[in-house]
Amino acid sequence: MTEETLNTWQKAVVFLKDRGVAKIRVTYEGSGDSGAIDNVLYYDKEDDEYYSSQLNINESQHDDIQNLAYPMLDGLEDWYNNEGGYGDIIIDLDEFTYNIENNIRVTEIETYSHNGSLKEYLKE
Repeated sequence: MTEETLNTWQKAVVFLKDRGVAKIRVTYEGSGDSGAIDNVLYYDKEDDEYYSSQLNINESQHDDIQNLAYPMLDGLEDWYNNEGGYGDIIIDLDEFTYNIENNIRVTEIETYSHNGSLKEYLKE
C-alpha cells in the first residue's frame, strides 16, 4: 500500500468516525473471470445502518473505502473465477480490525459407470 493510499484511507476513517460510524460492511461477488464490490454499508455502534446520503459521503470518499477493500480481496481464495464466490468484509473502526467471510462456489461432480452385454440388453 502506498503512502498516498494510506493517507487517503486515514482521512476516510477520521471522516467516518467523526460521523458516528463504527463499522463498515463491504459486500462483493464474482464469477466467470470477473468480480466487483457490490455495496459499502456504514453502521454505528448499535449496528443501525447509515446510508451514504445521511453521512454526506461523496463519491470520492466512497471510492477510498473500496480502494482499501480491493487489495484485501486480491489475496483471498479465487472468488471471481469459474463458479466464483461472494462475501463480506467487516471493518471495525473502533478496534481497527477487519474480518473477511469469503464463500467459494464449487461444482461437485459424481461419476457413475455402467456396463453390460449389449445382447442381454436387447433381449429385455
